[in-house]
Amino acid sequence: MDYNTILLFIISSISLTLLPGPDILFVITTSISEGWKNGSKISLGLCSGLIIHTCLVILGLASLLQLFPEIFRAIEIFGAIYLVFIAYNILRINKKRDKLNERKESYFVTGFIMNLSNPKVSLFFISFFPGFLFSSTLSLKIQFAVLGSIFILQALIIFCSVSFLSYYFGKRIKRISQHIIWNRIQAAILFLISAFLVYP
Repeated sequence: MDYNTILLFIISSISLTLLPGPDILFVITTSISEGWKNGSKISLGLCSGLIIHTCLVILGLASLLQLFPEIFRAIEIFGAIYLVFIAYNILRINKKRDKLNERKESYFVTGFIMNLSNPKVSLFFISFFPGFLFSSTLSLKIQFAVLGSIFILQALIIFCSVSFLSYYFGKRIKRISQHIIWNRIQAAILFLISAFLVYP
């Protein structure tokens, strides 16, 4: 077993996770506006989606997305519609804190759909994992499972850490900013992800 390869994979995975993107931006804005617990729910949803993508790669099902692009497209469109729906509901919420309880149950689901509705993640794993195979004796499925587990674990740690830090340092920003501004930023990010999914 090549531990240097595993270490390099961990470093590469952390670097990729920390890259500014709509997922981590949504975790940040949710944590600032709704608190770190709800930001963590988004993080758990995102990482649960990664579990599904990893399983698809292990089972070889991800290759079906390449053979049948209509399935690929249907998943993207479904995810985009759901995220637009969530963004619309966010924009309807006013500044009263009690009305925010209406969507508490959707944080995990939103994160899950955000990740799962992007089949490109599975295709990314297919192209990313083979470059870090670390054993000549273990099967590809086992190695993909190990690499996927490492990627998911580091992503969960980073997302949850970012959530807490965003909430902690965002308290001051929140005091001098209207709450509705963060709602609009959240909605804008969801619309951006939706457009990314729909755009061919």
